[in-house]
Amino acid sequence: MPKTRIEKGHGKVKKARRAAVYNAVWIILLCIFLTGLLFSDTKKLRVTAEKAHIYLEPREGSPIVVTVEKGTILTLRNIRKIKKIWNHVYFGPDKSGVTKSGYIQDSAVERLFVVTNIQTLDEGKETEKHFRDAHWGMRQDQVLRLEGAPSAHDQTGEFEVMRYWDSIKDMGCWVDYIFKGDTLVKARYIFLVKHEHKTQYFGDYKKAKDYLTEVHGQSPLTNMNWLNTEHKDDYSKWGLAVSLGHLEYSAIWDAPESEIVLRLYGENNEVKLVAEYTGKLEKK
Repeated sequence: MPKTRIEKGHGKVKKARRAAVYNAVWIILLCIFLTGLLFSDTKKLRVTAEKAHIYLEPREGSPIVVTVEKGTILTLRNIRKIKKIWNHVYFGPDKSGVTKSGYIQDSAVERLFVVTNIQTLDEGKETEKHFRDAHWGMRQDQVLRLEGAPSAHDQTGEFEVMRYWDSIKDMGCWVDYIFKGDTLVKARYIFLVKHEHKTQYFGDYKKAKDYLTEVHGQSPLTNMNWLNTEHKDDYSKWGLAVSLGHLEYSAIWDAPESEIVLRLYGENNEVKLVAEYTGKLEKK
């Protein structure tokens, strides 16, 4: 029995629906495939230097985990560079089947992927730098992106301290980021130089003061404070006076959002040199 016009019409509608569903499925699969290409976490780097070191931490003085040769392919752990020049990478697995991670300088590698310029509303904008590349109010995860994994992470009363190692003016120092809750409110440099003759610390104080003046672009308010005048008339013993807590040197920079205080002082016959940064909102 021949089909009526109505039945023929229903058949055409069914075919059109099947074709539409088929096309929609292919479009969805294609989008998933392209999204995987754009946002895959397995972004690769290739070593372009003849030999390059991968460090335990993002600094040249850090222990070397491994030395890789030109052409080695590394997996990028985070697309954001640390301290502007370091890439956090995975490499391996080694003979034991373990994949390790470390930091390699950006100048030693090339990217094997296209960098898409994606900015977030809270991190993509330019902000004023208050301590190194950080600004007051940063979260701990944001500082981790700047500095990498800390050498130590401690709790002191209401504050949490993330500690890093660095060298300033050839003086080794701890770099402390200090958080109240999850908010950066203070920071400091603790210089770790040691001298046989205590008067040599005055040269370290001058180097640190000159460095901070260069960074902050203004001359500090300086002070020399005698708490005990026993050795005041004998300059050769001024270093001893500092170590005993009899004499203190300080320099203060009054920046728009920060107070920076550099102190040379003594405790228990030891000389200490510390630069402390405090956000002015924290001081109020």
